[in-house]
Amino acid sequence: MSSQKLFISIDGNNEFDLDSLVNSLHFISEKTTPILSNTYQDSNGTDGHNFNLASFQNNTSTITMSFHFSTYQDYLSKKQVIYNAFLQKKIYRIRTSNEPMFVRFVRPVGFDIEPYTDGANDCIVTIPFENPSGYKYSRYDSLNQSDLWDDYNFNFDLPIMDREDFHFHNQHNFKIYNPSGIPIDPYTGHDDLKIIASYIGGIFGIGNNNNGTSYELKVQSDGTDQIVVDGMNTYINGSLNNNLSNFGNLKLEPGWNDIWTSMTTNDVKLEFPFIYI
Repeated sequence: MSSQKLFISIDGNNEFDLDSLVNSLHFISEKTTPILSNTYQDSNGTDGHNFNLASFQNNTSTITMSFHFSTYQDYLSKKQVIYNAFLQKKIYRIRTSNEPMFVRFVRPVGFDIEPYTDGANDCIVTIPFENPSGYKYSRYDSLNQSDLWDDYNFNFDLPIMDREDFHFHNQHNFKIYNPSGIPIDPYTGHDDLKIIASYIGGIFGIGNNNNGTSYELKVQSDGTDQIVVDGMNTYINGSLNNNLSNFGNLKLEPGWNDIWTSMTTNDVKLEFPFIYI
């Protein structure tokens, strides 16, 4: 049997090892194939089609497991436990021991549990999970990991970083690293990105010199207000105040990003998960 492990969290509850679900259950494999979809536009009077856009689509993560049963009643009992665990109308977070740094947020669909052949006392079970985003994410986001190297191995060639590398105080210009394989884009990608800030003055602005994206908030603050830009929404001390912003957004490219802010008296944190295909 494989020495791999599969760890599962259901609706944000504590993670558990799949092998602990029933006696003799063994995780075999997890397989996911990314799907890139290209869209083309018809052009009357010319051959072929003009490329329009490309997008990553929802895909399927398939896990395979096996278990042994001694009697028919033992088979029925284990079958019911597995169905109870995996046929719920909830979000499942899955990760493997081979890639402990990555998680996928998926939903299960129907599956059969039968002996692999007539008269056998073993079942091989394949469970498909729908992955609506098509992505895999870092187990911890930028502000909730102690050290990137705690999860990522040396082959990822990441700089030495911890949560304080995403926290900036009284800096008009700074660089921030996005370890993701794709851009973090709250507007077109609907990706999670929070800007948590406080400042003294009448305007708070932040932008990325790498791609020209920016955000601006016009409100007087003495430094005690907490500003949270959550995706495309602005909250001041917990209250929604989109009308005071320019409805802009900050986009982070993979790798190093050169960031500017309009105020030198400020405290800025950027919170986001790292996203991969």
